[in-house]
Order: sequence, then C-alpha cells, then structure tokens
Amino acid sequence: MLSKRRILSIMIIIVLIISMFTNPSIFIPIIQIGKADPGNINESWFNETTLNVTVLQLEPRINWYDFQYNQSGTWVTRLNAQIDVNNSAEYRFIVNISSDQGWDDIEYMNITAWFDNGSEATTYNQTEGGNINLFLQYENTTGNANWTLHWPDNEVSFNSGNCIDTIETDPDGSPGNTECHNLSIPFIPSFQFRYAPGDGAWDTTAGFNDTRSWNFNITVEDQSGYASYNNPILGETIDEFGVYSYTEIVSAGWPTITGNPGSTAIADSNITIETRSNNNYSLSADLDQLNHTSNPTANMPNTTVSLRGGNLTSVTPFPGTGPLYLWGTNGPSYQVAENNGTSLITNNVEYRIAIPLAQLPGDYNATIYYRLITQT
Repeated sequence: MLSKRRILSIMIIIVLIISMFTNPSIFIPIIQIGKADPGNINESWFNETTLNVTVLQLEPRINWYDFQYNQSGTWVTRLNAQIDVNNSAEYRFIVNISSDQGWDDIEYMNITAWFDNGSEATTYNQTEGGNINLFLQYENTTGNANWTLHWPDNEVSFNSGNCIDTIETDPDGSPGNTECHNLSIPFIPSFQFRYAPGDGAWDTTAGFNDTRSWNFNITVEDQSGYASYNNPILGETIDEFGVYSYTEIVSAGWPTITGNPGSTAIADSNITIETRSNNNYSLSADLDQLNHTSNPTANMPNTTVSLRGGNLTSVTPFPGTGPLYLWGTNGPSYQVAENNGTSLITNNVEYRIAIPLAQLPGDYNATIYYRLITQT
C-alpha cells in the first residue's frame, strides 16, 4: 500500500503536467515569468538614414590639362618650357573634361594658341600668316567626334586619326550624372613654327606671365550655351609654352659662268637657295678670291664678282672685305619671318663677273659662304 505522503507527491506531479497543456484561465499556473518595469524613457536616437543632395553644375568643367612631348613613347610635360621644331618631334594637348549634363551635351573643345609677340595683351586673332596662330578643335555636335586643325595647315603636321577620346571617372562628380573624358590632340610643329624664348625666367604657374611665349586658351562649350570659362569655380584655362630657335640652310645652287677677257659674263642661270628660320632673319653671301685650278699665280679678286637676288635688287659687286646681304642687313635689321611654308625659297640669285683684260684662260673657282642668322 502506498503511503499518504507518496500519493500526495504523485498527485502534485500530475497537476503540474496538466497545467502545462491547459488554458491558464482554468488553472492558475504555479510558475509565472514577469516583465520588469524599466521606469521613465525620455530620449531616443536613430541615425541610420541620410539626407542626399546632388549638386550639378550647368557649365562643363576642365579638371586638368597638360602640354606634353612624346619622349620615346612616354609623354612628358613641356608647360612653361621650350619645344623643338625639327618637323619630327611630336607634342600634344591633353584635357580632362567633366559634364554633369552628360557627354552628349558637350559640343566643342577649342584650343587656340598664339605667339604673344612680347605682350600679354595680345589674343588669338584668327589672322593667317606669320606662323603665330594655332587652332585645334574637338567637335561633338552630331554624336560622331570630329578632330580638326583649322590652321596653320602648312606649319603643323596633324592627323585626326591619332587623336584619342578616353572615358574616365571624375572622383568629385555624381556617379549617376557626371561623365568625364580625356581628350588628346597630338601634332608635329614644322621648322618655322615661331621662335619663343620666353622672358628669361619661366614662371611655372598657370596663366599668362611670360612674354615672348606661346599663349594658349582651352575652352569647352555645350549645346545649351554654357562654357567652361564661365564656370564659377574654375574660370578660364590659360597657360604658356616656348619654342627653340631653328636655323638651317637646306641647299644652295652652284653658279657657273663662262666668258671672255674684258667682258662681263652672267651665270648660265639663276640659282636657288632654300633656308629655314622660325624668326626674323638675315641671309648673306661672301666669296673667296677666284683661283686658277692649275696655275697658282693666276687669280681674280672677289671684287670682280657681282650679286643680285632676294632684297638685293640691283647688281652689286662684292666689297672684298665683307658679305653681301640677300635678306636683311648687317647689324640689327632682319627680314620679317615668313608667313607660311616650311622653308624660304630664294630662286632669283644671279652671279656676274667682270673678267679682266688679258686674264689667263682656264678654269677658276672660289668658295661661296652663305650665312643665315635667326634673330634671338
């Protein structure tokens, strides 16, 4: 027989088991879990949202630019420095541009450059001649980019197929709106691209601050009429570079004269002298005495020889102690640099000789010295 105490224990266990599966409204649970009262709550923070604002400029932006030289495949800057004009050295303008209105909104990038002729007050004037103006353009009005060298077409070698448009990312732009491109326009200056030594101390800061240099201005315009130079933050994009002098006598003809003693004989034909200079210049000719090719005691002085050509419009004898000037004069006077072309052709050079009476017959020759000086 079970004791009363053991029976009571069994009944309590049965009640507990039943209470786990029974509506608490019928039985009051023996064990309850209560929620503690936290007291007053008077402040709460939630900082997992943000205010998003996008600022889009109407004007296109020129983020950066450079003027560079192709040094064995590596482009190096030549801003505020001189460049070579040997008809083979390649240079380029490279410009990084952003548009918050999309790239299709961009219509033109214009690069105008000009020799300042010693004054920063000068501007690109669209006047052809003198090898002192340069105009490169990127056009995007039809959706197909056009690269154009408007001029000079005779002092710069340009191939639009070498121009490059590269898509970039503007770290300061809006990813959903801003489009950014690098535009690269290479060209090769020819021999007479105007000499620009600078003012003696190149200022490497941007802007027009060195006279006797090439100034340039880069502008970008969109289809709504907004332009980079009206950008309230960046404004104009202007800078400078220089050009080394170039002087070369390319070729000169060989005059041949046949005559009789006591006569003035003229060369069989006029000769041509081809020269190159990228600034104002002078061209002179000088002559040794004429020596007999087999008799060393026979000669004719150079004063018997006369010259005409270039700016020397009248027949003039060699003075015996100095040259004759075909272009420019002795001293500070120089011929103005050529307007166009990669060289100067002087094709009216005429030689004459007054052969003395009783001059020994035979062949004579004398060395001719041509001297071309570029004004520096």
